Amino acid sequence: MKNIGRQITRGAAILVISGLIPLVAATPAFAARQKSIRINDASIVEGDAGQKTMTFTISWTGSKGGAAPSVHYATADLGSGAGFATAGSDYTPSSGNASLTNGGCKCATVAIPVLGDTMTEGTETFAVNLSSPVNATILDPQGIGTIYDNEGPPSFVVTDVAGAEANGTLTFCVMLTNANGAPVSIDYATADGTAIAGSDYTGTSGTLTFNPGQTSKPVAVTIVDDALAEDDETFTLNLSNATGGIAIADPTGIGTIQNDDPDPTVSVGNASVIEGDIGSTTLSLPITLSGPSGREVDVDYATSDGTATAGSDYAAKTGTLVFAAGETSKQIEVTVNGDFLDEGDETFTVTLSAPFNADLGTSVATGTITNDDAGPKLVVSDATVLEGNSGTTRLIFTVAMVPVSASDVTVDYATTNGTATAGSDYTGASGTLTIPAGQASGTISVSVIGDKTYEPNESLTLTLSNPAGAKIVVGTATGTILNDDRILTTLSTKLAKGRTAIKAKGLIEAATGGMKIKVSLLHKVGRRYVAISTKIVSAKGLLDRNNDGIIDAAYVASFKRPAAGAYRFVVRYAGNTTYAPSKRTLSFKL
Repeated sequence: MKNIGRQITRGAAILVISGLIPLVAATPAFAARQKSIRINDASIVEGDAGQKTMTFTISWTGSKGGAAPSVHYATADLGSGAGFATAGSDYTPSSGNASLTNGGCKCATVAIPVLGDTMTEGTETFAVNLSSPVNATILDPQGIGTIYDNEGPPSFVVTDVAGAEANGTLTFCVMLTNANGAPVSIDYATADGTAIAGSDYTGTSGTLTFNPGQTSKPVAVTIVDDALAEDDETFTLNLSNATGGIAIADPTGIGTIQNDDPDPTVSVGNASVIEGDIGSTTLSLPITLSGPSGREVDVDYATSDGTATAGSDYAAKTGTLVFAAGETSKQIEVTVNGDFLDEGDETFTVTLSAPFNADLGTSVATGTITNDDAGPKLVVSDATVLEGNSGTTRLIFTVAMVPVSASDVTVDYATTNGTATAGSDYTGASGTLTIPAGQASGTISVSVIGDKTYEPNESLTLTLSNPAGAKIVVGTATGTILNDDRILTTLSTKLAKGRTAIKAKGLIEAATGGMKIKVSLLHKVGRRYVAISTKIVSAKGLLDRNNDGIIDAAYVASFKRPAAGAYRFVVRYAGNTTYAPSKRTLSFKL
């Protein structure tokens, strides 16, 4: 009997493949996708003499790029004995090359003669095997041919059927393998596969009655024609409830609705963008389909240099665009780099390739980077300066001009406060800068007022306006006044004596967490003090102990009690340079 399980497995494999390929296609590696070839199963009722033709369909799916595929086929016995057909006596062995069409049904048919006889031999099967593909890979290498015997007890079978969508109907043939001597009947009903009742075909059901001598009945199913390119779709006609004790040898017929709508064409259009002076802009090239498709459509793309150079003028880009079913437009976005060079308009190209479920229309387009650099341009740069302890220092901003001008260029400027305040941190400035003809830059000087007060780095803003003879490209700059003062610290210390130890205890102000204090114990030897031990300890307990608004911290350093004599503690701040160093000395005797 016909290998229904195998067909169901095959159908599932086709569904998985058609669902997964587009996901893989979202990477540039999708350019390597292949056409995939498969062959269907076929069946026929044998006959008593002469021959009948069993028709296998070989079809392909996948990328439409390149030439049409072809594949070698050859019949083969599946075994010997009951249930197996034998070449020469049951069918005529055949082999050859099948050339598949590149459009339409994307298929070819192979006709195998089946030989009639009057022997009772039961259902027999043989194979048609595929090999040696050209321009494709083989997805399903074997089709099973089933020959139903027309001798012996009758049984019901239903054949597969395929037809173009525009045909309007698919007609299944429900057969008795041998005529019955009394009327018998069988029920039939359609069921969805990848084709959906109501949108792809009209569901139907009923009962067929075979009178004595009758061996075949048609079941016509209406199919819906549409304008969408889509995968071939299938549904089934299922037999049940046979009367008269008749067996059902093949209960399922597969109806294949073959797509007959052309794939859309995918095209790329020209586009342009103004270059810009700094940073980057995006040039968007339109990618369009000639019409919607019922399938996902993919196409690879790649940029290539024209008069524009990848890396300096634009960022090269490759990839795959994926159109979901029904979508008709996408964009390729290419990053364009701004500059100040007057270099004329520049171009690069975008080329489409390896379309999937589409044909190539306009496959090459030009991206134009429109020059906007004619005439001089002004750019002001940020500036920094150390504050100083007194008097004033100069914070100098440079205004560059590209290209140089043959005449004088002027531009107004003015400062505004940031965290720095005009009058106390710097002297506000405004005026007009003149860059003489032939000169590439000019400078603007702002006076910074020095002090000895610790404070964070401070900033102000310089803004250009009202240019004459040039265009402002970067008209705002930040001036940073770098602090060069340190926070003053003061130390206190006192002696705490114990039987076995002595301690230096005190406070440091101003304080912050983790400050380090270096405490040295010195012994007076003659007229000199000699260090006998040094410890670095952390100041802890941040508090404003004297209520002066400044945070202080406590420290303590413990030493083994030395012998009697004259001693001294020398205490120093030992932290980072944010705080000014301080020192405290305490002399004592034991």
